[in-house]
Amino acid sequence: MKKNCIKNIILLTGFLLASMAGTAQTIDHGGPQRMWTIPAVFSVDEEVTFYFDMNDAGFKEGVDLYLWCWNPSEPDAGNWENSSDFAKLTYQGDNIYTMTMVPTKYFSSGASSMSEQEVYNYCQTADWPGFWCRLKTKDGSEESDVFQAPDSRSEWTDFAESGQDVKFYSGIKAQGFKELFTLNDPLTVVFNGDLFTIGGRTMNEVAQDADFIQFGTHAGLNDWEVQQQLNTWRPKCLEKVKVKQLTNGYWVWNIGVPGDYFATNPGDGDEILPTILADADTRSAYELENICYLVVKVQPNGEGNPDWGPNSGDKSQKAGAAVPYPDPVFGIFPTKFTPKDIITLTRQYNERNAGELKYIIRAGSKTLTGEIPGVRDKRTVTLNLTDEFSGMTASEIEIEIQKEDGTPVEKRIIQVPTED
Repeated sequence: MKKNCIKNIILLTGFLLASMAGTAQTIDHGGPQRMWTIPAVFSVDEEVTFYFDMNDAGFKEGVDLYLWCWNPSEPDAGNWENSSDFAKLTYQGDNIYTMTMVPTKYFSSGASSMSEQEVYNYCQTADWPGFWCRLKTKDGSEESDVFQAPDSRSEWTDFAESGQDVKFYSGIKAQGFKELFTLNDPLTVVFNGDLFTIGGRTMNEVAQDADFIQFGTHAGLNDWEVQQQLNTWRPKCLEKVKVKQLTNGYWVWNIGVPGDYFATNPGDGDEILPTILADADTRSAYELENICYLVVKVQPNGEGNPDWGPNSGDKSQKAGAAVPYPDPVFGIFPTKFTPKDIITLTRQYNERNAGELKYIIRAGSKTLTGEIPGVRDKRTVTLNLTDEFSGMTASEIEIEIQKEDGTPVEKRIIQVPTED
């Protein structure tokens, strides 16, 4: 009788455990705090890198994350509990993840039944709802909110309707692109080949010349103070400064991040020639005013190497002022209190990599610890000290705030007032 009872308990326990495993809940987290792309404006049949800022999303910092996207197609369909390697994002540090792809190739691979041309055509229509996605752990046990990754349909429409021959798109799409560029924001320069002229002819006319090789840019910051020269005898330099024509007919100069673009020049072979912007301290203090550039037709010189041909003449674009993120502000309310009070801790404008803040409150022989919830802009918590320090006396109370990794960022010692 006892053996049967024990056997039944074991069977029942196993059944319950199996049931619990089968009904495990997926943990829902927030979506990206910010998203951007390099190039800032892109065509879906060209390589693009998507950036996802997962600070404050809720995932453990540095955990492997995978892309789950179902529009324009669902390449990883059927693999929610075991994401494919091609869907894995690259961790860049500071809770920033990237995915580099050619969208037409990515969404015509895996479980997708669409061809590259079908993906491209669909992404040009008004019916396409955009790149709808989640980020998730490999086994699907944790997932982000649903979000729409950036695409460039509206920018291409905007440029077509602008009537401009050239336009600068700087920044992050969600915050609105600006023509006044900054040193550390993504930048793409778009040219209308029917309007922008090279040596008195339009780019599209020049591109039909029998000796045409490519268009390249010769550019510099602050009236040519820091240059990216057009060295036609250096193949890697020619590739870096290339102005290429997209499938939609427009020409683009993909600068990426101007601070990176002008930090180094390709030398001969694998040689890299650094500029003053390669130094981090110099770059952070650099006061950007403008970018000067000209677009050049690269053509054969008859001696085996290409050379400069006609050009657009000097052009200039003013820079914008980057808005610095405010310094952290820490506050305690009320400013004077005892172990019998209710207090509120608030810290605004936290460091990018601060993560969830921790508080440590020491009074006498007791210590109270916990997390300060919120987002980077503001984290706050209200505490009833009576619950933890009931019945004790102390002449001072120490409050310490730490980043998620344990680095202290605030420390205050409050002198306890004498009770009346």
